[in-house]
Amino acid sequence: MSDVHLSIIIPVLNEASIIEPALQALQDFRTRPIEIIVVDGGSDDSSCSIAPGLADRCLRTGRGRAHQMNKGAIIASGKYLLFLHIDTRLEMSAVQLDELFIKETAPWGF
Repeated sequence: MSDVHLSIIIPVLNEASIIEPALQALQDFRTRPIEIIVVDGGSDDSSCSIAPGLADRCLRTGRGRAHQMNKGAIIASGKYLLFLHIDTRLEMSAVQLDELFIKETAPWGF
């Protein structure tokens, strides 16, 4: 993915029951220069097999949220990183979010 402004990194572990609707809610973001990366920490369910097609990348790694987030950051293409829990929803549109990062007006810790 070229010219990615923002990488949304989502660590998951055994989230098969909620991963599909969570990623469906982010599909408009993929129409912008925003990539979605799912980092599976060794799920025992089908979490990582659901993500392809709904995320730009899905990586399997060892357990530990910090470890997963770091691994996602390493492969991210975006200038900015947004770490999102799978059960958290963004309350702004893809356009609004993208504009914050294009204009570099996003608040720290957003």
